[in-house]
Amino acid sequence: MSNIQEQINILVEVQGVEVEILQADRLVNALSDEVAAMDQAAAERQALVSAEKETLDVLKKSYRELESESKINAGMIVKSNEKLRGVKTNKEYQSILKEIDEIRKRNSGMEDRMLELLDAIESAEAAAKAKEAELAGFLQSCREKKESFAAKAQRERQAVEALNEKKAQISAKADPETITLLDDVKKKVRGLAVVPVQQAICMGCHMNIPAQLFNELQRFDELRFCPHCHRIIYWKEQG
Repeated sequence: MSNIQEQINILVEVQGVEVEILQADRLVNALSDEVAAMDQAAAERQALVSAEKETLDVLKKSYRELESESKINAGMIVKSNEKLRGVKTNKEYQSILKEIDEIRKRNSGMEDRMLELLDAIESAEAAAKAKEAELAGFLQSCREKKESFAAKAQRERQAVEALNEKKAQISAKADPETITLLDDVKKKVRGLAVVPVQQAICMGCHMNIPAQLFNELQRFDELRFCPHCHRIIYWKEQG
């Protein structure tokens, strides 16, 4: 086997390892993205729970305010009834009765509103508990998935370390100029930098190469490039 053919075989092997590394890195990144998506979803669900609790707090506060006001009014009614016992004129008596009646009407309206609030509080408490239970289940599911993802990511990182060592060992067999050339081509093209030519067609860009270049490839006397995509090309005998 010629030196050029050996160098090409090394480049192809290095490229194969790099593809494996890229796939492993992509999987790690995908797992990281999934974890980020879960965290975002958890934050959104937590916001819903917080909103339900805020609604509940507002309702309870409104109820307490009405309850406090109702007690004040009840106290005013007691005082007005006490005043009735000491009135001396019918006009004053009627005025106090009117005052008591107005307070009772206000209290009646507040009591109706308090009953409405109690129903709303009950519904809000049920909604908040449901949302909290839903969030707890979701967070538990997230924890389990994150543990699984973390284990997968760790395995992939270990695989990448092993692949990088393998790549270094293979690269050490190549001429340094050849590896430098491979790195230069990788910067200029997307995807594979070293591709075979089959039936005079570059497998990188799928364009026909000149017949003379195709014949020269089979001599393996120097590295050659596709005139269209500028990848390193080599002749691969079809089996």
